[in-house]
Amino acid sequence: MRVREFPVLGEADRSVVDRLACGIGEPAATVLAYLLCRREEFTTEPASLLAVRIGTGSNRKAVRNALAELTERELIEATTVRDETPGRPATRWRATGSVEETVEAVYDEHANELLARAGAFPNRPESNAVAELDSTVPDAPISHATNASFSLALNWRPNGLHAPLFVADETGLYEKWGLSVRFDAHEGSRAALDGIVSDTADIAVSGAATVLRARAEGEQIVPVALLFQHAMTAIYGLRTTFDGPLERAEQLRGLRIGMPSTAETGLLGRLFLSQGGVLNDVEIVDLRGEERAALLSGAVDAVTGSFSDPRKLRDDGISVESIPVAERFPLPGPAIVTSERTLSEREPELAAFLAATTAGWTTARQNPSRVEEAVEAHDDAEPSSPSRERRTFEAAVEEFGTTDAVRNFGWGWGEAELWNRLATALDGVGSLGSEGTER
Repeated sequence: MRVREFPVLGEADRSVVDRLACGIGEPAATVLAYLLCRREEFTTEPASLLAVRIGTGSNRKAVRNALAELTERELIEATTVRDETPGRPATRWRATGSVEETVEAVYDEHANELLARAGAFPNRPESNAVAELDSTVPDAPISHATNASFSLALNWRPNGLHAPLFVADETGLYEKWGLSVRFDAHEGSRAALDGIVSDTADIAVSGAATVLRARAEGEQIVPVALLFQHAMTAIYGLRTTFDGPLERAEQLRGLRIGMPSTAETGLLGRLFLSQGGVLNDVEIVDLRGEERAALLSGAVDAVTGSFSDPRKLRDDGISVESIPVAERFPLPGPAIVTSERTLSEREPELAAFLAATTAGWTTARQNPSRVEEAVEAHDDAEPSSPSRERRTFEAAVEEFGTTDAVRNFGWGWGEAELWNRLATALDGVGSLGSEGTER
């Protein structure tokens, strides 16, 4: 019996797989990492299909698909080798660049794919009717910025949810991609979008509901990537208000629910109550950024907010129950947004920004201490606990940052189905009207 041995990926190679996966998805990243990390084993003869299958532990179909994709992207090269097997020469594969060169190339191409998808985002309808998103992704050339400046409007004060952006800045990734980025904090998603509309910001972070509402009102803005995959709004209240854990909208019936009604959290909170069949059976109390105070004073029974708000209360020793608004139906999370004009006129700079932010996402996930340092460096107005912000980011990644779309295509990937679902739902409850949003 003939015994053959092949090198395999080990735990020490996991970091390379994860870095590549943020820009190309895990299936292709696993194969690419194998060819990169074991390239010395294949200097004489490139890797065979069998070697890659055994070395990655992947099935034949997955490996074939990954090799075809990587070859088409010119991240690896295919060659033929004549062996003792009769018939056509066997195809073999090898990596074409170093790990660092390949990671950068992956992020560059990923950024351009995100921009291509943004370009396919439907033009705003003339009315508030909901348009179907076009999932077709045209080809886009890879390009870099050169000493360009960008202003980025944040949707709130600096915090752990902005970690990928701050890490990309503090570790010199934006500079590496030829960018200088200025961060401006705003009081909510609507205020951040106003920066784009008024041309005081090039990019903004904004909640998806606010983005769709603004587009329905005729504003020329377009999402280019999802910072997190799913909406992070929650409804929460003191534990004594509920009989056990808060698990269903029905448990909110008859309560006073505090929310900033035209803000991102209010839009999604109202949508959750409507989908749960209790919107007409609760009292909506319009709040203006004082949710925690209103809850603790007894002015309301529950409030809307970020998923991190009840966690902070628990850290402070206050017993609360919470439920995510996307508990039943996944909805897109906060997006990185730009104007249609910027998308058209500054594509190389946007591509550089997205490539560097992809690298920032990877660095933040792999180096938690970087998150603490980066958030602390950008939080001038209201210093917070760096370790708390790191925990917030880690929890957000676990709960809202990893989906099949990310696993298959990389960070920032937006699924048309999620945007369509949210647009349809908001339209159904009359939330794509003419009134502006605030947060």
